[in-house]
Amino acid sequence: MRMGDHIVPQHEIEVIAGAKAAALARAAVARLGLSQLEERMDAVRLSISEVVTNAVRHGGLRQDIDPVRIIVGAGPDTVRITVEQATAANVKVVQPRRWGEDPGGFGMHLVDQSADDWGYDPGPPGRVWIEFGTPSS
Repeated sequence: MRMGDHIVPQHEIEVIAGAKAAALARAAVARLGLSQLEERMDAVRLSISEVVTNAVRHGGLRQDIDPVRIIVGAGPDTVRITVEQATAANVKVVQPRRWGEDPGGFGMHLVDQSADDWGYDPGPPGRVWIEFGTPSS
């Protein structure tokens, strides 16, 4: 991964699609100990949970078989976390929601509010990336 003019070291994590995938992904990213994310770890955990959960629930992945890859790259001003699934990523545009409406559908709205930036490549493989600025940025 390249960010600006810097080659960014990558960490790759793989979890298997299933009920525990989001929790395993959150824990694995936290274990990386990236000091750039220390102050924003709650937002990072929330965003990872939402994106991995979307991949598992809506990505057409086979439960307990198909992998979800999480790629973490850290630059001097930004940390980018990419969640990749073998199937296409069909991300809905974030729309304002009201509590009490049809349950669900708040995930990407939460990501939009928690991360500094995000986007997706429909693929396949489908990728959703989330970015967090570091305290020095």
